[in-house]
Amino acid sequence: MKKDIEYVKLVTSTNKLIFDEICAFLEDNSIPYFVKDEGDYMRLISGFSLYEKGIYVSEDDFDKANELLVYFMNDNDTSGDLSFD
Repeated sequence: MKKDIEYVKLVTSTNKLIFDEICAFLEDNSIPYFVKDEGDYMRLISGFSLYEKGIYVSEDDFDKANELLVYFMNDNDTSGDLSFD
C-alpha cells in the first residue's frame, strides 16, 4: 500500500524576494515543495494577498530542507521577513 505524503510548513515569508530565493534554493537541492497563500480570503476582497505565503515540504524532506534554510538564513539578512511555526 502506498503511503500518503504528509506535508508540513517549513517557513512563511512576507518578502517576495526572500520567498523566491528560498524556493529556488529548494529546487536547486531537489526538494519538492508547494506554496500556500495564507491570505486567500483577502485575495477575494482586495485582489491581492495582504498576508504571507507558506512553503510546505514533505515530512521526509523536512530535516534536510530545514538545514538548508538555516544555511540560507546565515548567508542572508532575513530578519523580520520569515516566520516559523
